[in-house]
Amino acid sequence: MKHHIQAIKTYIIANKIEFIIGMSVVTAALIVVVAIALFAVNSAPKIAYQPASACDLFSPAKAKELLGNKALNSSMNSPVILKNTASSKCGYTDGNPDTNNMIVAAIIVRSGINDAGIQQNKTEFTSGKPTKNVEIVNGLGDNAYFNEELGQLNILSGHEWIILSFGVGSAPGTNTVDKSIELAHKVLR
Repeated sequence: MKHHIQAIKTYIIANKIEFIIGMSVVTAALIVVVAIALFAVNSAPKIAYQPASACDLFSPAKAKELLGNKALNSSMNSPVILKNTASSKCGYTDGNPDTNNMIVAAIIVRSGINDAGIQQNKTEFTSGKPTKNVEIVNGLGDNAYFNEELGQLNILSGHEWIILSFGVGSAPGTNTVDKSIELAHKVLR
């Protein structure tokens, strides 16, 4: 064993410059890897609140209660996480082959995943509310309004901003607040 240790010492002394260069390269590589790992960890969004999945809130069973047994899922996705919020959507149709008269029930859920996301939802919910053709809706979430022009019910509830649409898909302006509230009662937890 002493012979091997002596051989290593002799090799290092004979190749001192190459050894120093090699150790410098290994050290630099480790520093770069650690820096990249720290950057990746610090740039990922901090999730304090789990985002809601729209299709968990608006299940196929609930869609069939509204649209009948022929309800078809038309869109769905898992929450997509941005910086401070996550968005998810889910929609169903009544299965009517006539696209001009097809009834659509759809929701979009934007969840604040941290305190900054909750504040962002509140700010954008308020600033995005139109100044005309709006009906304030009481008794749903923390704040709610129906946008008559788009046929959408917007509800701010806890850390979630939920947008609901229920009516003829080709003419969302004909959606009514009553139908949207009916959908909201199925969706709200």
